[in-house]
Amino acid sequence: MTTFQFRIGGVGPALDRARLCDAALADGKRHGEELPGLDDGQLLGVWPDELETNAVVRLAEAVGDAPTWDVQAATPPVAQKLGERARPQPLDLEIARHLQHLQHVCHRPRLHLRVEEERLPVSRARRTPVRAIAELVSHPGDWQHRTLRSIQPARVLARQSEDEWNLYENRVAARLVDHLLAYLARRLEELRRIREILDASRDHGDQLRSTSFHRAHRISVLWSSTLESKTEKDLGSTLARLDAAQHDLQALLDAPLYQRVPRRQGVAHALKATNILVNDLHYRKVAALWRAWVKHGHRPQETHAQRAERRQRDAAAWDRFVLHLVIRAFTSLGWVARENGAGRWIVTRPGSATVIVSVDRHGVVSLQATATLRLLPLCANFAGADGTALTRELEAWDAVEGEVAAVHVGAPADLADVDRATGWAFGQRTVLFPCSPWGIDSEERMARLLNGWLSRAAVPKYPVSIGVPGLTDLPGHWEWLRYQHTHLVALRAPDPHESAEARQWSTERARDLDTKAQQAKQARQATEIAPRAAVDKFQGFLRDLIPQLSGLGVCPVCGDRGIVEPRPGKMADGSDATWWATCACKSEWGLRPCKACGTRYRALSAQTGTDLAACATATPARDWPDKVIGRDVWAQPCSTGAEGQFCCPSCGACSSSGCVRCPLRSTA
Repeated sequence: MTTFQFRIGGVGPALDRARLCDAALADGKRHGEELPGLDDGQLLGVWPDELETNAVVRLAEAVGDAPTWDVQAATPPVAQKLGERARPQPLDLEIARHLQHLQHVCHRPRLHLRVEEERLPVSRARRTPVRAIAELVSHPGDWQHRTLRSIQPARVLARQSEDEWNLYENRVAARLVDHLLAYLARRLEELRRIREILDASRDHGDQLRSTSFHRAHRISVLWSSTLESKTEKDLGSTLARLDAAQHDLQALLDAPLYQRVPRRQGVAHALKATNILVNDLHYRKVAALWRAWVKHGHRPQETHAQRAERRQRDAAAWDRFVLHLVIRAFTSLGWVARENGAGRWIVTRPGSATVIVSVDRHGVVSLQATATLRLLPLCANFAGADGTALTRELEAWDAVEGEVAAVHVGAPADLADVDRATGWAFGQRTVLFPCSPWGIDSEERMARLLNGWLSRAAVPKYPVSIGVPGLTDLPGHWEWLRYQHTHLVALRAPDPHESAEARQWSTERARDLDTKAQQAKQARQATEIAPRAAVDKFQGFLRDLIPQLSGLGVCPVCGDRGIVEPRPGKMADGSDATWWATCACKSEWGLRPCKACGTRYRALSAQTGTDLAACATATPARDWPDKVIGRDVWAQPCSTGAEGQFCCPSCGACSSSGCVRCPLRSTA
């Protein structure tokens, strides 16, 4: 009996309900819908096509068998050798060179004359063999009537001549048309994917008016490091040539030879050296084109074992691609990593909590800080999958500790909840996250996913506060600090002057208290120890708060230092305090409370250089805000594009009380 081990969730005896493709191992191996014994509908999604899997395999080969964090951080996570693939390949050149000969053969083939003898009505007989009379005499059934002098025949043995189309050489030509059309379909799809990358990378014209200039710049940098300067020109030339070749080959489907050669008759890959294939000018070129297809375009039929082995390789490459995206995203966000054992890294950034990145034996990438995010790589495409069943399976994972994002291949799944289908988690829901090595913005969207999670799980608690009884004579003009009901609350990091002033005050205060204590001791009088302990506690508090709060003023978009405006709130312990910061680049960010559930969450409003409201209206729900803002978001911006309005990461409520589009996203 097959044992299924779910990559998140443990071991199960069987697939008791519809499960996500590649979410479980069967007897320790990854599998798709080809597993024997699986009924239709037991797996949601299908294994990706070879264009996708070959791209991640080539990317894995480019970074090596055991790549370091730095190697992957320096390698763009997109399909490799795009410039080379955009140029004509060997079979492309052979098609251009010999296609005219294939066309000639299909329209003017060599034919053999086939002669057959059969009994036909006299009216249809044209030629009769010598033995026709003897045959007629011996077959009275063919007589119409008999006279005294002769026989009047009704049917007579006649000779029929027909052209023989089904020659070996003609079968070669007909099957070659089929093979070349299949090759060109794959090749043109590959070239169109490269063109999509080129189209997405352009940072001028209409795109500047519909996307953030920060995002456009980052994609342009990625594009320039991925594609060669002549790629666009080579791509246009190759596409035009292969489009024309495909059109010419499709026209051959109506040619006389293709119509008359039986479709089911195949030809062995190794050609026979017949006289026609060797001596005829046009057939000789057809044979050369066939051999070029066998060498450069033929894909051998896989056995079941070979198919299973290839899928293990594809799945491992997809796992590495997801980790590659994570590494690139951390690097682009300014985090630095150091290795802490095989498959484990400690990632740090000033002003943020440490994040532990690890990969388990099933390829699941785990990020651990004050919370946990698990990225489950699924080598699966969910296009056309049952959205209701997908949602039901994702909801079953909502109970898993921490957040889960299932990273799959291709376009977003067709779910009623568009946020769940595009990787927006509210209240720690399990989400799907689509990406592809052919999507030049996959890295940008992964950075958006991590940026939102890090803003919740890897930032110091705000404000920094401790209980300090007995702290007296604290200067009242320090607006960065508040002391109320024994609660010492730091609302922002002090600047160097304020920090020096605070240290000087604590030093002088400690000296005064020590002097008074010494005098009281000499006078043999009782003295309070609480004020002196409070000063010591204040000095330690001052040392600790600067690293925790110094990152508040660093602009997450441009990296410059901004101005932090504390908003103290009413609670003595600062539990309702928030803050907001602005930068010279006109970006804003900070902590704000949700009007619906009261949760405080971080939000980022990046300066985009665009009319966000107009872009939000023109952008499909599945692309908002990824295609407009990119990674520069923490909480999801309002679907209307209203400035300064966001959806709470905890409950999903929009901060704009009059917004009607955000609640409708779940049914978009």
